[in-house]
Amino acid sequence: MKLVFIKCTKCGKQFYCETLLTDNRFPLHCPGCGKYISYKEYQSQLQPISSTSVLTRIQKPISKETVGEILYIPSKE
Repeated sequence: MKLVFIKCTKCGKQFYCETLLTDNRFPLHCPGCGKYISYKEYQSQLQPISSTSVLTRIQKPISKETVGEILYIPSKE
């Protein structure tokens, strides 16, 4: 699995997603404000993927308290 960081064009929150989504030019859902970001809006942010995992760049440990800040978990509707 390869991941890439994207910065929301509306609220500025930085999040990551699987490159399968960006390679197929799917709209991305911002976990901060809920905006759907089109490929045209985020394509300039795409850079070659480094060999290190994106998870090594997370600066907080994943726990019950921080999981909402680190991972996007959609609400059940």
